[in-house]
Amino acid sequence: MTTVLIVTLFLVQLITIFAIVILNSKLSKFHDLEKRQNELVNEMDNAISVYLMEMREENDRLINELKKQPVLQRSVHLNTDKQSSTQYSADEQMVKSQNQAATVTNKINQVSEPEPRKFIPVKQAAHAYKKQKNQQFDEVEESVETELFKDAEHVPSKPLTTEQQAVELYRNGKSIEEIAKIMQRGKTEIELLVKFHA
Repeated sequence: MTTVLIVTLFLVQLITIFAIVILNSKLSKFHDLEKRQNELVNEMDNAISVYLMEMREENDRLINELKKQPVLQRSVHLNTDKQSSTQYSADEQMVKSQNQAATVTNKINQVSEPEPRKFIPVKQAAHAYKKQKNQQFDEVEESVETELFKDAEHVPSKPLTTEQQAVELYRNGKSIEEIAKIMQRGKTEIELLVKFHA
């Protein structure tokens, strides 16, 4: 009787040890999965922050370009005026400076009295905007489809989404820069799409 009891206790201990080992292995798998997810979250945060930094830099560059543009136009006008004034005699320069002063005052008067704004109905503006957006989207979609299906004999009847197009082009061996040019999107955006779906 005692031997049977000892054998059953031994079997019960073996089963519990086996259960503990299995539970420990599952727990370690969950820890590994959690580490991988944290790494992915960190990569996504980094990629998004880089994308936002690039957008901020591009916006700053655009603002600087827009601020410089009127100054450049003014300096070009001043340089052309200086060059032309050296070609004329003193009398002609005097007449020309008077004419310039008159034109400047006319321009100032025109600037101070802006033309009244023409208001367009909201529905008409929204319709024109949607039409332009659809045309641009159709052009991009056609260029992507022709790039994707160069070798194929037919274009699929169901259009691909932007994500699917980017992933398909990446699988066809295109670089991220080429895909961005073809789809007229940012490099970082394409990189994120490929990273998430490839």
